[in-house]
Amino acid sequence: MENKLMRILLYFTLVSLGLTSFFWGIIMAQGFLAPLVVAVLLMMVILPIARWMEKRSVQRGWASFFSTFIILLFFITIAGVVGLQVKKFTEQWPDIQRRLQPNIELTRNFVEDKTGMEMQIPQFLENSGSEEAPIKNEAENAGSIRNPNPQDIPQSGTAAQEQETGTSSPDHENGSMIQKAGGYALSFFGFLGSFMLTFIYVFFFLLYRNKFKQSILKMTPDNSREKVKEIISQSLTIAQNYLFGRLLLIIFLAIIYAIGLSISGVEQPILISVLAAVLSLMPYIGNVIGYGLAVSMAFISGSGMPGVLGVTVTFSIAQFVESYILEPYVVGEKVNINPVFTIIIVVLGGAVWGIVGMLVAIPVLAILKVVFDHIPTLSALGYLFGEEDLDDGDDDRDGFFSKLKNKLTGKDAGRA
Repeated sequence: MENKLMRILLYFTLVSLGLTSFFWGIIMAQGFLAPLVVAVLLMMVILPIARWMEKRSVQRGWASFFSTFIILLFFITIAGVVGLQVKKFTEQWPDIQRRLQPNIELTRNFVEDKTGMEMQIPQFLENSGSEEAPIKNEAENAGSIRNPNPQDIPQSGTAAQEQETGTSSPDHENGSMIQKAGGYALSFFGFLGSFMLTFIYVFFFLLYRNKFKQSILKMTPDNSREKVKEIISQSLTIAQNYLFGRLLLIIFLAIIYAIGLSISGVEQPILISVLAAVLSLMPYIGNVIGYGLAVSMAFISGSGMPGVLGVTVTFSIAQFVESYILEPYVVGEKVNINPVFTIIIVVLGGAVWGIVGMLVAIPVLAILKVVFDHIPTLSALGYLFGEEDLDDGDDDRDGFFSKLKNKLTGKDAGRA
């Protein structure tokens, strides 16, 4: 009995150490692994275009180059549109601050009257553009110059040093600004380097994809090569359908959101629409964050409850159209991951690699599920991650929306 207990404890200890080492390793290697993983997924998205070009007698090198350039141009266009909208928003922010001040003061007074607690307003919401404070400060400074207090006159070098301890010297401030600017520059060039490295990987993955595939097949026994080919084929199909379909859905959602938010009177509808559509890549969590951004902008824009109602109607219609009309046809074959592990893997991806981890988590888990399903010793994990046996098989208990979705996708005809 004691030996069995010791074996169990040793097993869990080794598993815990292995998982800890694994996650610590991928966190530390993010700068190397993240561009590599993103490049593999982007290669899967753009592969049909490269094959289409090659069938029309375009050399593989040029087909790989043009395919990579197309997806690079797509991301640069998205970044340019978002950048222009952000610039426009920052230019309008002082005016938005001035319009927000009455509502902020009303909210602060209400909270303080009802709770007796002082409400702290975030600094970015405070109106720093009011003219009263600078005039008041200038008057106070002028008065202090005309009528200096004798007690404020430094009597000795020690007193002067004590006075200087409460303020920072210009050299110190300049050094701090230079340090911050250097940090921003390093972050920017680091991001730019990873961005360009990702597309270099995409180009070479497209160019040498057959070599990579043959290398994998040569590392497997002869009796398992057909199974490995099937794993590669299914992984490509699922990843392509999901990722390429999600890109199309992002475009559709951005258009729907932009129209609805514009009608609702929300400022910066294009910026909010693009952000909300991109966030939809993160299931459940992304939609909630996007809706929260739109509602916040409705309040900031001064639209009030009619604007919030318009935002709610817009997102409700968009989610209905996405789930029951667009997704079955655009995305195609589902990734077949159950909702529990969908949420878990998205949260885990965010904890490991941040936003990049949240975006790549679902397709990576879908590929792993395909691999697990074809390996007998790991098939239980594939079953655990999947949607098999989640329903009881009773069609009469399907809800209205499930029946509507089945009719739209033609599944009712198959059942009959």
